[in-house]
Amino acid sequence: SMPSLVGSEMCIRDRFEVLQKFREVLLLMTKRNFILQNFDTQIFGFPVYNYRPNSLSEIENAVAEIPADAGLVCMRTPKSWSHLMPKTQFRKIECLVVMESKLENNTSNNLPVNVRICSQADAEVCKIIAANCFQHDRYHKDPMIDDQTAAATKAQWAFNNVTERGDASFVIEIENEILGFNLCLRSTTTAIIDLIGVSPTHQGKGFGRKLVKAALNYYTNKAQIIRVGTQSDNHASISLYKSLGFQEVEEYVTYHWTSNQNEDQRCRKN
Repeated sequence: SMPSLVGSEMCIRDRFEVLQKFREVLLLMTKRNFILQNFDTQIFGFPVYNYRPNSLSEIENAVAEIPADAGLVCMRTPKSWSHLMPKTQFRKIECLVVMESKLENNTSNNLPVNVRICSQADAEVCKIIAANCFQHDRYHKDPMIDDQTAAATKAQWAFNNVTERGDASFVIEIENEILGFNLCLRSTTTAIIDLIGVSPTHQGKGFGRKLVKAALNYYTNKAQIIRVGTQSDNHASISLYKSLGFQEVEEYVTYHWTSNQNEDQRCRKN
């Protein structure tokens, strides 16, 4: 007997509907990978998203799925994924090196001379230092983002760490003047140097080393590992951390997509 055309059409239609539903699920999963960054959004004045792909295959079509209101999308991937990026509209901004050191139990808990635990009263000073001492971070490096916005991001980041977000923070203070800070977080057995900076007029004097040592000493017996991320071209920082026993353990590449990278002048550097 002849095969039923009606049955075949239903079978094709059913398959098509299954494929459509599968596509919708994939699309929803992709959309969920775009995470609105409330902190950055408040400072930039337009929506900033962090894109977290689950696999290499998602990256090639990522730009098509960017939320319509996005002004900036950030993506950080393993360095081994870099070969796919030329197929996208994401721009390479930085290479991030993650370093870590195991905390030995025999290290002294005493803080270095002139370094003390940070208090909330230090928040405004740390904010001012942070607004002026960074050059290597991804926002300052992106030619589509103005330096004022980049500085404001670091400033508010420092303020928030001191007042509410941080685990332990340290400042170096000489003759009643705060010259630098080290703001740390902690996740179970891992301490993290989240933001560290020294006033531009006092860099190169060993204050950064003292601030790192403060964290190493403080977290002895409180954590097992201490981690920090720094840019691969920040050779002074990498040398400092290596001299204090840190080793490179991971390397990532940060990419940006901005709505103004083709024509809009909204946040282009002057």
